[in-house]
Amino acid sequence: MRERTTIFLEGSDRLINKFARYLFVLVFAFCLVCLFKTQVLQGTAWDTPSFVLGIIGTLIGLFLLFKLSLLKLSDRQALLLLTLMGLMFLSLWNFFFRPVPVSDYQVLLEGARSIVDGTFKSQAARPSNYFRFYNFQIGYAYYLSLLMRLFGDRLLFFKIVEMIVMTGTTLVLYKTLRLFCDIHRSLFGAALFIFFPYMFIGAGIINNQHEGLLLEALAIYFVLKRQSWSNLLIAAVCITLAQVLRPTAVVVAISIVVTLIVQAIRQKSRQRLLQTVAFLGVFWCLGWLINNLFVLSGLAPYGIKVDNPYFKFLIGLTGTGVSGKPTTSARKTELYYDLKEYHFNYLLYKKAAAEKLKYVLIHGLNLQYIMNRFTSFIGNVDNQFYLAGNQQFLDQHPIMVSSLNLSGITVYGGMIFGTFRRVTAERWVTSRISYLLPAMVFVMFFFVYIFLETQARYRFELYYVLFILAVPTIYEWMVKVQKKMFTLD
Repeated sequence: MRERTTIFLEGSDRLINKFARYLFVLVFAFCLVCLFKTQVLQGTAWDTPSFVLGIIGTLIGLFLLFKLSLLKLSDRQALLLLTLMGLMFLSLWNFFFRPVPVSDYQVLLEGARSIVDGTFKSQAARPSNYFRFYNFQIGYAYYLSLLMRLFGDRLLFFKIVEMIVMTGTTLVLYKTLRLFCDIHRSLFGAALFIFFPYMFIGAGIINNQHEGLLLEALAIYFVLKRQSWSNLLIAAVCITLAQVLRPTAVVVAISIVVTLIVQAIRQKSRQRLLQTVAFLGVFWCLGWLINNLFVLSGLAPYGIKVDNPYFKFLIGLTGTGVSGKPTTSARKTELYYDLKEYHFNYLLYKKAAAEKLKYVLIHGLNLQYIMNRFTSFIGNVDNQFYLAGNQQFLDQHPIMVSSLNLSGITVYGGMIFGTFRRVTAERWVTSRISYLLPAMVFVMFFFVYIFLETQARYRFELYYVLFILAVPTIYEWMVKVQKKMFTLD
């Protein structure tokens, strides 16, 4: 019996490895095609000054960061250097860019103020209130209210917290890379992450993506660190808290579970399987407990779990909700008008939304629309600039805006290409969890966003795992370039 089980597990491992390898290659090849289609075939309008500044700035930046990574530093010195670089650069950028809350972020701050004032409960109970139909935002609004109680409601303090959070994510990236890379590669990757435009442009914007990513990064780190019960339980706590702030963290949780199951099959480990069950148990139980605490407190009369799952699918698959009325403001979104159509009777709305979704799935999807939307999501420039509420900056510095966008898409494209090179070279993808988990996270988000509403700024988690996957390859390319330069000399 044991021999049959061993044969079955070995066969399953080979099958999973082959499937995963081909899947990863296809996904990253598709990403390269999306980048080529949106940036080359569609002829993105980069004016000459922006193109020159963006490309030259990126090349000079890569060269300087590579030289920096060659310094002989200890881990403590590298972490200190990254901390100083991150806080100083983000502070200068915030001083220069001066983002202000707009759209959802303004509404979230207003929600936090009402929590502090004690008026939130009555507001959230109203069927037409933003926090009633977007109840998953209550967790982040509550987090902001805690900061508000500690530091007051001055925007400066929120920006400082955001900068500390983003710098913390950089340090976690360094520690994660150090699990399987030397100091030089880890320092290069983390430093590049600091100066990656699509990360620092958002510094100072009140955004649950920052805190959510830090907690997700910690969860990934503890899973990769060592296969121990304590590390997995810490990871489960981190990813549960991340889900409270940002619901998409559940995708990372699923990726972790799938990776652990694959590892259990490969290692033929009953303990690894039990650890997977424990991770799931802590994630579910702690999430249930937090949800019920919000209900008992009265802050979230209906909990903080997503209450309208159909809406995101309808937007992703058809581009419109039930009513077809477009968003007019952060509070009056398409979902607001959908609910208004049914007099904010949530049961009637859910029934109508489910029927429309069923009709779309049965009578055929508009595949052209889905592919255009998804291709744009993967290949277009990020839209962080337009969430900062500083239109004056955009009007006064058009060359800088275009140059940074070009630099961002260049680094992003380089990371996609570096990862593609790596996945084509990997023969046995299930053998190393340091490769399998970040690749799994990317692929999971890739498929989720085929069906859900997408914006380029939703790539936050994808950026992070791309750095984990691509930095070793990118660094090797930099080493080869340096050797060729010295050979020419």
